[in-house]
Amino acid sequence: MTNPFHEPAESGDSDDAVWDDLARRLESDPAADPGPTDRTTGEAPHGVDPQLFRMHPALTGPRDYEGSGDPDDGEFIPDDPPALGSGNPLTTLAWVCAAGAPITLLLLAIFWRRAPTPLWIGLVVLAVAATVFLFAKLPRHRNEGDDGARV
Repeated sequence: MTNPFHEPAESGDSDDAVWDDLARRLESDPAADPGPTDRTTGEAPHGVDPQLFRMHPALTGPRDYEGSGDPDDGEFIPDDPPALGSGNPLTTLAWVCAAGAPITLLLLAIFWRRAPTPLWIGLVVLAVAATVFLFAKLPRHRNEGDDGARV
């Protein structure tokens, strides 16, 4: 016995008719679908129970889920971020120094190898001091009411 849903198209069949049949079966409601049928008679093949091919209510997938209809239900909507210049100026300066000093050291190593030693030492001290300052500003303990949804 062959399965009519998995047979290759015969040489005389039109591809359009096969695709239309496939689209009709995919768009149909699984609960109303009687299962596999013979193409010529419209009845279930001999020995195949049409109930076997119906979707059991407990076996639904993600596409079968119907939401409550409210698009904002349970969805996290973040607040607008603050303006770039509204932060603490000392923290902003520390970030610029922590990132800018190593970049400056790299550029000095590439383009000006004979730079004065105090400049090299000063940039290293500046980068380390800015990094230590930023680590010192990190919070020491968690807020109990925070669920981690905001940074």
